[in-house]
Amino acid sequence: MSHRGELIERSIVIPLMLTERPHTRQELARTFDVDPKTIDRIMAELSRHYPILSERDGRETIYKFGDGRKYEPPPFSPSELATLLLAQESIAATGLTALHSPFAGHARKLIAKVRASLPASIREKLDAMAGILGSAAAPAKDFAPHAETVEILTTAAIECRCVRLCYHSLSSDETKDRDVDPYAVYFDPDGATLKLVGFDHEGHRPTVFSVDRIRSISETDERFTRPPDFDLREYLAENCFNGIHGEPITVRLRAYGVTARIFAERKFHRTHDIIEQTPRTDHREETTTIQMRVAGGRGLVRFILSWAPDVEVLSPPELHDEVVETHRRALSRLSHEKNFGV
Repeated sequence: MSHRGELIERSIVIPLMLTERPHTRQELARTFDVDPKTIDRIMAELSRHYPILSERDGRETIYKFGDGRKYEPPPFSPSELATLLLAQESIAATGLTALHSPFAGHARKLIAKVRASLPASIREKLDAMAGILGSAAAPAKDFAPHAETVEILTTAAIECRCVRLCYHSLSSDETKDRDVDPYAVYFDPDGATLKLVGFDHEGHRPTVFSVDRIRSISETDERFTRPPDFDLREYLAENCFNGIHGEPITVRLRAYGVTARIFAERKFHRTHDIIEQTPRTDHREETTTIQMRVAGGRGLVRFILSWAPDVEVLSPPELHDEVVETHRRALSRLSHEKNFGV
């Protein structure tokens, strides 16, 4: 782990340790393999953010959490523990815990404790079930080489410090410096990748960046103020669809045949509403018309194309024209390949 990673680990782990019980300065020094004076500096910094108290006991200093509450482990039922064990692959594979971060170690310890708390016969049964029940949200890329980048982004986001990215844009195929206020790092199950949401100084708006396309990163001395109403889940729901960032638009789509039944049963977005349904007759297919307010752009077009030829765009007209033009280019390319015997 890098020096920065060690600092992040201590800032996360020490407050958690103190919620369990008081720790002496010597204990903490041994745990993190540093000298006691380093612990004093760390505790002085942490005390700015947490209610950490220090007491003297002879020549020893004792640190404890000062909110007056004693930590009590949650009383998990066997069924709840079994649920955690079944989810072990998803927990272990999640992008942020799969990195070389303190959370990676905590994820492994969590699963180990859950396994040890259940009878062997139940563990064996759950392990067998875990082999046939799983999650599709495992990252397709190895993000270990980007661990330090994530550490820098995490620290900068916590300290509200601007960063400078040397970033390669996939859409423009250009690499250039970008000054960004990092808001949040998250695991995107759509693309099975790690992403950053931050305010882009050049574009003057929040933007999504892929962590693996950051070629280099450095902190600056510039501070920023995160909008008090910024919420990652809300932001993604309104501004990201099918893994792609875009401005929200209201779209109406009509699906036919079997796809109409799928559109009636599934909910593609929280704003997904069924506007109209028509039954199948001898002369026409059944239809389902839905309306959603989602992020426009490549993600939405890609979503619509994935259901071709059973979905048409009713509105907005510019989206309809874009999908038609995309189909036209695809047909032209296929015809060109056929003519040249490709």
